[in-house]
Amino acid sequence: MVTIELPVLSPRERGAGGCCGPVAVPELERREAVELAAAFKALGDPTRLLIVDALRASAPEALCQCELLPLFEISQPALAKHLKVLVGAGVIGTERRGLWAYYFLLPDRLKELYSWLS
Repeated sequence: MVTIELPVLSPRERGAGGCCGPVAVPELERREAVELAAAFKALGDPTRLLIVDALRASAPEALCQCELLPLFEISQPALAKHLKVLVGAGVIGTERRGLWAYYFLLPDRLKELYSWLS
């Protein structure tokens, strides 16, 4: 049996009407919250997480879309849409080399996401 340590619940004084005052205030600005939400929403799809994992495993080398396609059982347009969402959220970057687009992780962005979570 696994025991889970629960958070401490300290008693709070109730105000008029039975409501409590705020104990914690958000530290994020609205703009930061919108940017973080876009990144987490992009990472909320299993295929996109697998794409990020493949790019993480190949880092610092960038991968071409044609190298990513055989890893997934999806069509090329579906992969392109997933990549577009990840690029738009700032999770990965892209670089054109001739006719081909190469994709790579943006490590500073991932560090920012990790730092906010911890």
